[in-house]
Amino acid sequence: MTRKLINKKIYEIRRNIIKLSFKSNSAHLGSSLSVVEIIFACLYFKIKNKITTEIIFSKGHAAMAYYASLYQFKLIRKKLLDDYLKENSTLWAHISKKNNQYFKFSFGSLGYGLGISAGISLGYKTKGKKSKIFCILSDGELNEGSIWESLMFISHHNLKNITILIDSNKIQSFGRTEEVINLKHIKKVFKNLNYHVHTVNGHNFEDIYKTMKKDSSRPKILICSTIKGRGLKSIENTISSHYKPATLEQLKIYEK
Repeated sequence: MTRKLINKKIYEIRRNIIKLSFKSNSAHLGSSLSVVEIIFACLYFKIKNKITTEIIFSKGHAAMAYYASLYQFKLIRKKLLDDYLKENSTLWAHISKKNNQYFKFSFGSLGYGLGISAGISLGYKTKGKKSKIFCILSDGELNEGSIWESLMFISHHNLKNITILIDSNKIQSFGRTEEVINLKHIKKVFKNLNYHVHTVNGHNFEDIYKTMKKDSSRPKILICSTIKGRGLKSIENTISSHYKPATLEQLKIYEK
C-alpha cells in the first residue's frame, strides 16, 4: 500500500466518522478523530502479517473510528456502517459483542481492556503460540486502578508480545489530563515498571507502524501524541468535542 493510498484511506476514515456522528447525532467525535492513525496501523499490521494478532480497543467510546476503519479495510459492509445506531443495528455507540461477529469483547466502561489483553497474552504464551497483542488505551483511562494492576501483571510475567498504544490527546471527559491527574512523569513510571517506552507522533502512520512492529525483549508502550478532534480545526483540542456531534458545516468540509 503506497503512502498516497494510506493517506487517502485515513482521510476517508475521518470523513466517515464525521458522517456517522452527524447522521446519528452521536457524541465522542473528538475522541474518534484523534485515534484514527493508531487503529489504522494496528489493522494494517493484522492484515499484512501472518502472525496471530489481537486488537483490543479498550477506548470503546471512540467506536465510530473503529467502525470506519473496519470499513476501509473491507472488513464490514457499507450497509452495516450506514446502519450505525439505527434500530436493530449491531454497531452501537460503544463497542458491543452482542450479536456481532466482528468483536470478541464489549468496550465502553474504561479500564479493563488491558486486563483482557494480559489474559490473552498469557494464554498464547502458555501454549507456546507466537502472537502480537495490541491494546489501545486513552490517556484518561490511565486513571483507572485496573490499568495499574494489569501493567504490573504484564511486567511481572514479561508478556513481551503486548504492545500498548496510548492515545495521548491530553483531554478527558471532565477536563485536561494535566488538571485531572497529571501524567507529566508517566514515561518514567512506565520505564520503572520495566517497559520499553516510545513517544511517537500519533498522527503519523509510518512513525507508529515502524515502532509497533519491532520485536522487543520486554512489553512495549507507545505514547502516541495526538490532537483531540484531529481534522476539524473548529473542534481541535477542545473538551466540548468529547460531547458534541458533528454539524452539517463540518460534514461539508469533508464532502467537497
